[in-house]
Amino acid sequence: MYHAKIFYVIGFLLLAVACGDSNFNPESTWVDVGGHKLNIRCSGEGSPAVILGSGLASDNHDWGPVEERVSEFTQVCSYDRAGLGESESVEGVPTAQVASDRLHSLLSAAGINGPVVMVGHSYSGLVVLLYATQHPENTAALVLVDSLQKDNLISAAEILGEQAMAVFMNAMESNPEGVDMAASIDQVKDVTSLGDLPLTVITAGMPNLPPFIDRDIRRLLAVSWLESQRALAGLSSAGIHIVAEESGHCVQCDQPKLVADSIFRNVARARNR
Repeated sequence: MYHAKIFYVIGFLLLAVACGDSNFNPESTWVDVGGHKLNIRCSGEGSPAVILGSGLASDNHDWGPVEERVSEFTQVCSYDRAGLGESESVEGVPTAQVASDRLHSLLSAAGINGPVVMVGHSYSGLVVLLYATQHPENTAALVLVDSLQKDNLISAAEILGEQAMAVFMNAMESNPEGVDMAASIDQVKDVTSLGDLPLTVITAGMPNLPPFIDRDIRRLLAVSWLESQRALAGLSSAGIHIVAEESGHCVQCDQPKLVADSIFRNVARARNR
């Protein structure tokens, strides 16, 4: 126990100086994954490695401040899904399951050995949740950052009503990445338990809801989202729920230290198991 406490103290001291005198110099490479190339950017050394997944239609640049901190205590890699950032496009309609399968191939081809700490923001939360469920031997822990959840569409429909929900669904299905969101959310419907897998759910304390929506509707949507986040944390007997009080949806942009600290705790726990 004493050695574990010393390890935590040293780790948090490293985090404190991560943005100071840093030699942060991530290297991006293209990795062939079944005939097309995906971009992956890695820095730091050590295990378990940390894999960062971005939200819908976002490349890996949102993760820069978090990567810099995490690289001080272990290897950390962010990547671009097909058609985003520096990754090549692929024919077909992407879903969370497709993205999870490609991620598994990417890590194998890149020589990143597990188990790893998976971190997913927003839509990517669905991707890493499927990954953890289907590859438990390769998953040391999960960190879900303001992640989508399987009941989100059901709850939204109940609050918005049929007409407004139809408009919302049309906008969602027109996303620049081309992801079939309804199918992706449906793909995680059978994920009811992660056992005792270390799980941290981080929720934005300042939800980004359109100001033109009725105030009472916004309140109901915010409450529903918070409930869905608590449900995510409940998937594991080791689940932890954290509210990022000063953050909008991009928590890693607004409070990168909070996200990095949460990742560190999971890395430290994996090392001491």
